Amino acid sequence: MSERTEAHVDLLDAIVAALDLPLPSVEAADERAYYRLLERRALAVRIIIESNRAVSRDPRLAADAIRTRTADEPVTYTPNEFDKNGGVR
Repeated sequence: MSERTEAHVDLLDAIVAALDLPLPSVEAADERAYYRLLERRALAVRIIIESNRAVSRDPRLAADAIRTRTADEPVTYTPNEFDKNGGVR
């Protein structure tokens, strides 16, 4: 794989990691927190990609920026827990 291809794969990995949030518990507050976080992260990814496309066009910079932004906004709600049979605990 070329260096350019690897950089784009890394960018896609960063996007997936930013948007791959654990499902919230069934509590209304956790569901609201989940949707707010997902919305903020999606907006951040969009802004970073747009800025990167307009300014540097370096996917490594965008991947680093997305990872930094994701680390700044961790999951703070209670994730849903599934039992071994696929049911909700």
